[in-house]
Amino acid sequence: MNVHPLHLFLVKKRTTFTWLIPVGLFAASCVWGHRSLPSYTVGVVLALLGEIVRVWAAGTIHKDDTIAEVGPYGLVRNPLYFGSLLIAIGVAVMSGIGPVAWIVIFALFLLFHLAAILYEEQFLREKFGAPYELYLSRVPRLIPLPGRSTLTSSRREFSWEQVKYNREPTTAVVTLATAVVYGVLQFLGK
Repeated sequence: MNVHPLHLFLVKKRTTFTWLIPVGLFAASCVWGHRSLPSYTVGVVLALLGEIVRVWAAGTIHKDDTIAEVGPYGLVRNPLYFGSLLIAIGVAVMSGIGPVAWIVIFALFLLFHLAAILYEEQFLREKFGAPYELYLSRVPRLIPLPGRSTLTSSRREFSWEQVKYNREPTTAVVTLATAVVYGVLQFLGK
């Protein structure tokens, strides 16, 4: 697979970027943040929804073994990234910095994660061929769209063991810790 070095850099650094979002937003929030209970609540709800999507996806996918078409993968091709996007926006809202932070986070998220999505799509095209092309034509890339679902799963497709195998509990702990820190700041009026 031939990949431009800048593209590969973005793919490899997306996880680092994802971990730096809460830290950067926290620092900016301490200087420019105007937190409120409504923005904190909305942010927590978005982050929680994002984590629910990520857990569902992590408990469903068996990376590189088969084309993931069940569960959340019948709604959107990249539910892990969609969940991460919801978490990132939720943290931005919790930070109290305002819409500028949301836009910056969304743009940076797309820069890093779209690079990963395109890289993964190229890999999966080469690995699975025509069946993957069919999947691409039926399911949206990042944002679920009404009426485009090919959802075919049942509860039997989900596995908590797979959630652990895909290391999702780490993301859940960081998301929870971030919400708690912003909650403490909200409580303290900082």
